[in-house]
Amino acid sequence: MILVDGFVDRWKEKPQQPSFLSKIKDVGKPSVGLKKQISTVLQRIEVQKNKLNNAQSRFEKRDATLFRRTVKALSERDNMRANVLAGELVEIRKVEKMLMHASLALESVSLRLNTVSELGDIVTVIAPAAGVLNNIRNGMTGVFPEAGRELENIGCLLTDIVSTTHQDTGMPVNIGTASLEAEKILSEAETAAEQKLREQLPEISTAVSAQEKTSVET
Repeated sequence: MILVDGFVDRWKEKPQQPSFLSKIKDVGKPSVGLKKQISTVLQRIEVQKNKLNNAQSRFEKRDATLFRRTVKALSERDNMRANVLAGELVEIRKVEKMLMHASLALESVSLRLNTVSELGDIVTVIAPAAGVLNNIRNGMTGVFPEAGRELENIGCLLTDIVSTTHQDTGMPVNIGTASLEAEKILSEAETAAEQKLREQLPEISTAVSAQEKTSVET
């Protein structure tokens, strides 16, 4: 769990470095309207996180059931049935990984959005956040269309905030940098999800090896 905790904690605090804009009176502070928009985005992200976590819980229960049935089939020497169940279990775990990956990525986005205190943060924080949402939305579309559509809507709202800020202030948007940061967030979320799944779920190969060992001993 160290890697998972480290991944989430990394975004909890952001060192406050005095920017050039903050020194010029308070012209760099986000407007009340902008703060409200970000607050709305955070609320909608939280709703989606809860939905993903609930869905993940359902799949975990299905996973446990399939694993028990696989072990039982092996104990009865019903290899054909065990292979079918194991194949289904593999597909279930792919969905579990996707859900956990998306949930961790949303958590990172949420923590980063909470750091926005200056207009300069709009580009460095919100632009990558929009990229993350658009990416995980692609994975959601085939499994949870409703969640996919909502993530697309939230991503569009973030993109609009960046665009509006750019038009009002003339601040440049470095698409390349934003994309690299989004990829970094997604990669770290995927690594954390893989570790968490390894810690939580028993491996099918372990059950097979245990059954083979029992068969030899008997």
